[in-house]
Amino acid sequence: MEDSSSSCDETLIDEEDLNKFTMTLDQFTPAIPETVTKFYMRQCGLQADDERVVKLMSVSVQKFMTDIINDSFQLHKIREKSTNRPAPVATATATAQPTTETTTTTDSVSNVASGKKPIGSTNQTLTLNDLTHVLDEYGINVKKTFYYT
Repeated sequence: MEDSSSSCDETLIDEEDLNKFTMTLDQFTPAIPETVTKFYMRQCGLQADDERVVKLMSVSVQKFMTDIINDSFQLHKIREKSTNRPAPVATATATAQPTTETTTTTDSVSNVASGKKPIGSTNQTLTLNDLTHVLDEYGINVKKTFYYT
């Protein structure tokens, strides 16, 4: 039989790895300010005196939000492809005036030389419909008000 005290002495995380993680966490600046995280933690009844806990919570929330936004964007791209809409094409060279033809030519030459493609319209809009479906996957229920249905 094994001694139960020996299993209590073992740590799940190596101390060196924990120190590396702490140093990395100290150097990282999350997108969500720590004051905002502290405010919402207090609203939920959580009080943390250790700044590392607050920063870890900020990083966790940032990761959660990033996952939701990325999933929403992927769903948007899938829906856009399923509707078979043609992608917007940049027609800057076709509509250019003869006086600006030299600048357009040099711009396209520099784009070809640098391996860049012509820049088209890349603005995307996060819709509530896409966001609702993704949040439902994460267990968050969002209901539209009667006005928007």
